[in-house]
Amino acid sequence: MTCYDLFKPTNAGSQKRRSCGRGDYPLSESLRQSPETAPSGSHPVLPDQATIAAATSGTGFRAVLSNRNFLAIWVAQMASQTAQNSLWYALIIMVGHLTGASPAGIGFTIILVQLPTVLFSSVSGVFVDRFSKRLILVGTNVIRVFGVLAYLLFETNVGGLYAVTFLVAVVSQPFAPAEGSTLPLLVYGEQLITANSLFQMTFMASQAIGFAIAPIVIGLFGIRITLLVLAALFALSAAVLIPLPPVTDRRKAASAGNLRRLVVRTWGDLAEATRFVVDDPPLAVALLQISLAPTLLLVLAEVGPAFLTHNLGIGQTSTSLFFLLAPAGLGLGIGMFILGQWGQRLRKDRLVLVSLIALGGTVIALAATTIISSFWHTLGAAGLPIPSGVQQTTIMVPIAALLGIEVAFINAPVQTIVQERATPEVRGRVLALQQTLTAGLAIPPLILVGGIAAVAGVPATLTLMGVAIVIVGLGIVYYS
Repeated sequence: MTCYDLFKPTNAGSQKRRSCGRGDYPLSESLRQSPETAPSGSHPVLPDQATIAAATSGTGFRAVLSNRNFLAIWVAQMASQTAQNSLWYALIIMVGHLTGASPAGIGFTIILVQLPTVLFSSVSGVFVDRFSKRLILVGTNVIRVFGVLAYLLFETNVGGLYAVTFLVAVVSQPFAPAEGSTLPLLVYGEQLITANSLFQMTFMASQAIGFAIAPIVIGLFGIRITLLVLAALFALSAAVLIPLPPVTDRRKAASAGNLRRLVVRTWGDLAEATRFVVDDPPLAVALLQISLAPTLLLVLAEVGPAFLTHNLGIGQTSTSLFFLLAPAGLGLGIGMFILGQWGQRLRKDRLVLVSLIALGGTVIALAATTIISSFWHTLGAAGLPIPSGVQQTTIMVPIAALLGIEVAFINAPVQTIVQERATPEVRGRVLALQQTLTAGLAIPPLILVGGIAAVAGVPATLTLMGVAIVIVGLGIVYYS
């Protein structure tokens, strides 16, 4: 398996350290060992040899989907993520109804959703590394079923809604690192980037579907029926995960029996994961890169309606984001399909860097949609043989689609890099640290962008953001 050779060696002696970043053994070698050949108690419990053989034959979506364990965790992801995103939309509706659509009340709700990720996701990674990942995946969804039903008890009590929201968000923290650290133990070799492409595609699709079906179901059946449907989706996610093998680390699972001792060692485990990342610069860079796309999408969701309605004159405030997110989602799907079919032939580090720099340029082009439209009409007025009647929407749609493709070309390869470079013993903690960084790094831009947009306008704000992304990409190239 090729190392993520982001940092160029200065000499032969440093090449081994800086290309692999993990000392004297090759990257993710433990993933190639079967349960019989792996040192006793030092590696997670993996599926049997027949499962491994079946899971490594062939590439592409069909080969990956023939892996029953992957299919189970993929279906669980679709069900739980769709339910989660629909739940947050329903929650905003409930809180908005009780607070008179107060921005402060709704904003506090979003903070309660994000805050547990910053506070507890790294801690949850410790538990993921020490307990059965199947138990965590199933148990998290079962608890979320009861959490959703608890909303029915506080439908008219905003304080109760806040409390349940925080608790559900806390309980949800172990799910993503458990899911992410289980995936490379169920999918092997070149199939991993295809599996991650499917995961990234369905993750983004579930966000769109969740926010799309929630208002429809609420409008047709009311909030109570909607909550019952979401509870059923979480229950479905738990049910399909039960047949998974009990993926765990025998050595660490044995030490997890003493809860007090586990709590005492938690901070030591977190420090170990942090040192693991710091000692592996390519892994640290990958964690930074993978946090950029979610931050960008949140910023676009924040300033998008004003940009589309006021600057471009597209749609109404409540519907304008469709014209941006729909083509971006289509581009994301195209990008994930390309990666799923041919991604194993591409060098991941170069693909990510090129896509990152291109993403910055695309954001700048998005900000310049009005300028591009005016220039296009000027060329037409000058008598050049170009299509007439081109509107700003026509220009923005392909730009948004290109943005989606670039996000796909960043997220799936980077997620694969993170999973490959993090050894099984610390993978859960590293993925939890990824959650913390993604949520934490998104907060300052969200605060700054609102102020900058109010002073300089949304196009200037998007331009600054695009320039910043280009600088980050060029900086990585320069120091690599």
